[in-house]
Amino acid sequence: MRTKIILFIIFLFYSVLVYRVYDLSVLSNEKYTKLSQQNFEKIVYIPAVRGIIFDRKDKPIAINELRFDIKIIPHLKDDELNQTLSSIADLTDANMTKMYKEYQKQNSPYNHKPITVLKYLKEDLVYKIEPFLSLDDNIEITPTYLRKYPQKIYLSNVLGYVSRANAKDLQRNPVIEYTQISGKRGVERYYDDILQGELGYKKEIVNARNNVLQVTETKAPISHTLKLSIDSDLQKFIYELLQKEDKKGAVVVMRTNGEILALVTYPSYDNNLFVKGISFKDWNALAHNIYNPLLNKPVSGLYPPGSTVKPAEAAIAIASGKWNPWKKIDCPGYILVGNRKFRDWRPWGHGKADVFKAIKESVDTYFYQLGLKLGINYIASNLKKMGFGHKTGIDLPNEKSGIVPDKEWKARRFHQPWFIGETMNAVIGQGYFLATPLQVAVNTALIATGKLPKPYVVKYIDNNETKPVLKDVLNQKEKNALRLVRRGMWMVCNAPGGTATKHIHTKITIAGKTGTAQVYSIPQEVKQRKKEDELAYFHRSHAWLTTYGPYRHPQFVVTVLIEHGGHGGSAAGGIVSDIYNWLYDHGYIKK
Repeated sequence: MRTKIILFIIFLFYSVLVYRVYDLSVLSNEKYTKLSQQNFEKIVYIPAVRGIIFDRKDKPIAINELRFDIKIIPHLKDDELNQTLSSIADLTDANMTKMYKEYQKQNSPYNHKPITVLKYLKEDLVYKIEPFLSLDDNIEITPTYLRKYPQKIYLSNVLGYVSRANAKDLQRNPVIEYTQISGKRGVERYYDDILQGELGYKKEIVNARNNVLQVTETKAPISHTLKLSIDSDLQKFIYELLQKEDKKGAVVVMRTNGEILALVTYPSYDNNLFVKGISFKDWNALAHNIYNPLLNKPVSGLYPPGSTVKPAEAAIAIASGKWNPWKKIDCPGYILVGNRKFRDWRPWGHGKADVFKAIKESVDTYFYQLGLKLGINYIASNLKKMGFGHKTGIDLPNEKSGIVPDKEWKARRFHQPWFIGETMNAVIGQGYFLATPLQVAVNTALIATGKLPKPYVVKYIDNNETKPVLKDVLNQKEKNALRLVRRGMWMVCNAPGGTATKHIHTKITIAGKTGTAQVYSIPQEVKQRKKEDELAYFHRSHAWLTTYGPYRHPQFVVTVLIEHGGHGGSAAGGIVSDIYNWLYDHGYIKK
């Protein structure tokens, strides 16, 4: 019995031993093979070339130029580093001290990637110096791309620019870790994730010295292109119109379905300044420019809309059933509320006016009475429905919402009650009321067609077309009211006495509304206001003219804001006319 037990123990011992040998040699082979591959196989990610941006006619407006970076391996001692930097400086005329600081800034025990000490060298220079630098094993020359904007000042507010990524950018999109650049404004920022593209990679087998022995798998990076709805020729044409007359401001040219053909800010800036890092001198000049060239004025500029809101308010009043558009009411030179006079722009008034005359001649006292009849809350809620007081949804960053004031807004903002006098200011687009030129354009499109468009500037992403979005926000009574309002807007540009008639010379018939938005209040004791051209520049009113055309079959909206331009018709009428004539001459509009 004892012998059997001993033999069993010996058998069990050898069984376990045999199984362990089998486990190590056969079963664990796959496991340790994978671990071995991990030790010697590495994945190298390859960033895509940033997507090219085209205008609507396939003209490239944001491109990439081939350049080269010079990198140095990390963890070099000072003697070896200085020798390497010296050879680079001798061949490129680069500042050795700056390169040394850049190297030390990125050199750490945890960084095992080559450190860039010189960026964006041109091809012709690299071809000359590469044979010499390649003799130094510490140096690596890698291709890169420099973003270029051929249109410079003309499209900078639309395109924005790219520059070196910061820590916040790296958190937003992991691809940026490999490209090291990100979009900062405009289309470059809004569509940055798409323009970054998709990473490629290659799997490499390397030895202990990190030398590549074999490439086992590759995947090419993927770039995406954008095609804008913007016509860069039209954009340049409008910019130069403003530049020629030195009229600061904003222009929107939009199809009535929301497709933007031009979005102009004047003055502007050269977005190429930012790509390699803007100098302190250039940044200071832009940041402290009193005309604010860095602001995308059509989208982010907030201004009192002035009388451009009157057509929408007329439609609201007519549709309410509380206002008779054909009734002629007395419109004197002012209306007295308490002890305060609310004046018309024409000191002697307009006599009797119906809704058509009130729009045609922009009769303030007519709309004062309309505001008192309907009340601010009713007017404000309907104006919000018609495009004011909220973002339009355009595919550009930093869009402003504007303000349509009402009782609740004032109580929330200032913890104060609403006064009747504030209603008087609001109904003529003054006081707390603020809007962007784009909001005014979108509202004009609504009046022209009965549909509220969502504006957009990107027409295609690769081959995928952007579909227009038109919101049906009006009821049937409101749509019917628009017919009367459109007639009044036709009279603004075509009838004797219209506030823009003298200044319109278009090849097609258009309709519109002027606006003069005061930027400072006139004291009650002043009995006669000065003429706009008698005021200091920054005390002059902003000038508006928002239009649509052709009148019978609306296709386009053109909205112009001239900062401190005075009267809308005289300041903007010529520019609006030239734009419509350009559209007609270039086949965009057919009679």
